[in-house]
Order: sequence, then C-alpha cells, then structure tokens
Amino acid sequence: MPHRHDHAPSTTGDRRLLALVVVAVAFAVFSAFWLATHPGHDRFTVAFDDVSESLAALGAALASFLAARNPRTRARRAWALIGLSALSWGLGQVAWTYQEVVMGANPVNLFPSWPDLGYLPSIPLGLAGLAALPMLGRAGLKLQVLLDALLIAAGALFVSWATVLGQVYANSSTDLVQQVLSLAYPVGDVLMITVVFLAISRSGGGARQPLVFLGLGLVLNAVADSTFAYLTTLQAYNTENPVNVGWTFGYLLIALAAFRATAPARSEPGPVVELARWRMALPYVPMIGAGAMAVTTELRGASFDGVMLWDSLVIVAVVLIRQFLLVRDTRRLDRRLEEQNSHLDRLVQQRTQALDRSLEGLREANEEGRGLLLRLVTMQDEERRRLSAIIHDDMLQWVTVGHTRLQIARAGISDARLQAALDRVDDAVRSAITRMRGLMSELHPQVVERGFTTALREYLEQVDRDGEIHCLLEGRFAADPSGTVATTLYRIACEAVVNARKHAPGATVAVHLSDADGGYAIQVQDDGPGFVPAGTRGSPTGHVGLTAMRERAQALGGWWTLHSRPGEGTRVEVCLPHESAVPVLAESAVPVLVLPAAAADAALVGAAAAGQLVPPD
Repeated sequence: MPHRHDHAPSTTGDRRLLALVVVAVAFAVFSAFWLATHPGHDRFTVAFDDVSESLAALGAALASFLAARNPRTRARRAWALIGLSALSWGLGQVAWTYQEVVMGANPVNLFPSWPDLGYLPSIPLGLAGLAALPMLGRAGLKLQVLLDALLIAAGALFVSWATVLGQVYANSSTDLVQQVLSLAYPVGDVLMITVVFLAISRSGGGARQPLVFLGLGLVLNAVADSTFAYLTTLQAYNTENPVNVGWTFGYLLIALAAFRATAPARSEPGPVVELARWRMALPYVPMIGAGAMAVTTELRGASFDGVMLWDSLVIVAVVLIRQFLLVRDTRRLDRRLEEQNSHLDRLVQQRTQALDRSLEGLREANEEGRGLLLRLVTMQDEERRRLSAIIHDDMLQWVTVGHTRLQIARAGISDARLQAALDRVDDAVRSAITRMRGLMSELHPQVVERGFTTALREYLEQVDRDGEIHCLLEGRFAADPSGTVATTLYRIACEAVVNARKHAPGATVAVHLSDADGGYAIQVQDDGPGFVPAGTRGSPTGHVGLTAMRERAQALGGWWTLHSRPGEGTRVEVCLPHESAVPVLAESAVPVLVLPAAAADAALVGAAAAGQLVPPD
C-alpha cells in the first residue's frame, strides 16, 4: 500500500528530537546549577545527582536496545552492544547510589569497590559497539584508517595525560588495582572517542547525526571520568561536584543518538568517493590539541615525562608516515595520469589516422562521383548531339522531300477542293519542319558554331519577342567559353529563363555575364513573386530542372546557387571554370550537316527534281 505522506514521519521525528534535545539541555543546566549552588554533603543533592546519573544511563540503555530492535536502524548490532555498555554502567551506578545514598558510605571509600564491576565492563562493550558501526566496517582494513586512529588516540592521550592521567599516575597509591582502575576509565574513553571520530569523519548524510550525539556524549563521559580519577587520587572527590553532570548529560546524548538512529533517513548515503576537507582534517584536531598542550607545558616550565615523550614521538611518526603515503599516492596518481594521457594520445592519434583515411576515402569517392557525373553529362550531351544529327540528316530531310513532292503534286492539280486539302497538308508539314528545327536547337544548340554570347543573345531576343517576359543581357566575357563549358552555361542560363517564364510571367529577367577567378559567372535575376526554396535548394518533387542545373555545374567543378524570397524575386548564380580545367567532350561519331534552312530546302528540291532522293519503301 503506498504511503500518502512520505515526509511527515521525518518531520515529526525532527520535532521530537528537537524537543528532547531542549529537555536534555535544560535538565543538564539545572543539574549543574543545583550542584554548584549546594556545596557540602547535602543528602538530597547527593540522591538527586546519583539517581539522575543512574536513570540517564539506564534510559540510554533502553533507547539503544529499542534502536537495536527497530528494523529501520542501520547498525542494529552496534546499538545492542552500546546498550549493554550503558546498562553495565547504569547497574554500577545503581550500586554506587545504594551504597552512598542508602548506606551512607563516603565516596572516597567507594573507589575501588563493587560498583566498578559494572563500570569497568562498559568500556570493552562500548568499544565493541563502536567498532561494529558500518562506516568503519567498509574501511576498517585500510592503512589510512589505522593511521587516523593512531593519530587521534595519540593526540587525545597526550592531552589527557598532560591534564589528568599524568597526575593520576603520579599521585596514585601503591595499590595496583586502584592504579589500574584510575587509568582504565580515561584511557577507555580516549579509545572510544577515537573510534567515534573516525566514524564521523567517514559517514555522510543522515548517518552522521546519531554519531555526533554519540561522540558528544562520550566526550562528556570522558571529562567526568578524568575529573573523577584525578580528584579521587587527590582524595578530594565529592558527589556534589558540578562536573558529575557530564555523566548525566553524556548518557542523555547517547539516548538521543539511539533515538535519532531509528528515524528514517531522508536519503541513503552513497559511497564516499572523496572526503570533504573538514573530514580529512578531523584526525588532526587531537594532534593540534596535543601541540597546544605541549606549548602550554613548556611555557609553565614543566618537563615531559616518559609517556608524553613517547606519545609525541608516535604522533610525529604517524604524521610522517601519513605524509609519506600521501606523496606515494600522489606519485602513483601522477603515473596513472601519465599512462592515461599516453593512452588518450594514442587513441587520438589512431582516431586521427582513421579520420584521415576516411577523409581520403571520401575525397576519392567524391572525385569518383564527380567523374561519373561528368561522364553522365558528357554522355547526355553526346546523345543529344547524335539525336540532333539524326533528326537533321534523316528525318528532317525526308520530311523536306515530302514537302517538296507535295508542292510538285499540288502544281498539277486544278481541283479547288483538292488544292484546299493539299494546302492544309502543306501547313502541317511546314509546322512539323519548324518543330523539328526547334527540337534540333534544343537538343544541340549551335553555341560553339555561333559563339556563346551570340547564341544566348538570340535566345533571349526570341523569348522577349514572345512577350511573356522582358529579357536583358548585361555584361560580357573577356573571351567566350567553348566546348562543354559553353554548352553547360548556355543550358543552365536557358533553364533559369524558362523557369522565370513559367513562374514569373510579365517579369523582367536580367542575365549578367562576368569573369570570375579562373572561370565564367552568370547571374539570372528576375523581379517576379519569388518563393521559399526547399532546404536542399534542389527541385521540388516531380521537377528536375533545379537539380539538373546544380549537378551539371558540379560535374564540371563549378558551383550553382539559388536565392529567392516571397516578394523579392529569384536569383540563380552559376560559375564554371575555364576549359583548361574541364575534360573536353569527345567529338560525335555521327557527322552533323549544318545548312541554312533555305539552302537545305533548295538542295532537297533539286535532288527531288532529279529523282536522286527516293524515300524508302
């Protein structure tokens, strides 16, 4: 069943946690104030302090056990062990309370005593619980974690020894049990604080907050334990000491940590790829404290004892080893980076060579395609020339002979009705001859024979006489093109004019000739309605005129462009290189007889009269 309110439990848990924190802080402040303002062996104050410490420890144990039973808790085994540690200390505190409050024993005579059987096991149980935290389980075998632990432990031990443990050891009695117990509690606290610091430095997201409460609680316990050990050694400890609030508030914070551990995390922390700077610097905090304590000791004129000296050497050794590992890892990363850069350089070189080969293949394919296109254009022109020659030398001449014979036959007929019929046939034959000559001109315009500029001018004058559009010829070439270039330029210019004639009737079409760098340029501009060209600037579906112009220009190594907008007319531009850069078309194998129309008719009439032209059967 889906949850309707995903964020409501988290918000409610945060509010409850905040309320509990406020209550815990308020109770700790009140306890410290009460103990500070009621010195002396006040029975109520003693009972208030002892009972508060017992209930705080037992409450922390209960909260830890509940966290261990909750399936949402990420480190259930760790919290079970922490709960056993708090329970053990709480039972020891209950025994202390009974002896001090009920039996009226002097606290100076209660150390060591039976309550230590509860206090002392809390240290290994707490260390076992902290070691079971999952953050350390993922990285516990790494040398970096071990060095961090040594650095934190050595720094904290130096501070503790300079402030409390050294005095405890120096002033303790010859009783071995009391001496061991006096040192066991502060040293155990140092070890637990070390583990918590490591856990905090390698945790993230919602998993860090319980560890912060847990770490603060252990620090307060450590302060209270160290003060207790120191004052007990001096025979000056009493229950009404305000420092005793450290145990009460410390276990309240541990209870809050267990409560927070059961709250659902808003986002599961992912694998830590790179530690934040403050986390990397966290192991150095105890070392900085040790350095400050060493400076203070030196300024007071006190000397370092053997423990502090060896501890200092351990700190220096760990820092040097960390730096050595850092340099080693840096060099290893540099070598790996160089290898990766070399590998990338090889890959780039291989890809570049492959790209060069691909480009060379594309260039070869482009040249091959251009050659095939040029061959196609050449074959088209060759075929057009052949068809024009066939029409001129065969079909046109036979039709002309038929026309001549029709005229001869008409001269011998006197019947008016037959003459009228022959006149209609004569008109049809003349129209066929005219169409054949126009078809010949389209198939093979006499550009080379008459000259490019002359042929183009005659064509434009003929279109202008038709009256559909007004044509102008502007500019000139320094030298008329010839061969395939001349034919191609002529066909492209005529095709552009034909398009203007179709789509821009009544417009003015200006054909401008000019010399380009190493070639010939023609611009055909009309002031018609214009249009929106297709993306490829080619012909629309079903039309091939624009595409044919572009392909012909590209086949000869030139270029062709089209510019048009609605209301701004249309402009076609083409540029072809000089004949020296273009293969020359092969001469047609079919002879082309070029005769003026009148001379051809006279020759055919004479041949027909002489009986030399006889149509086939």
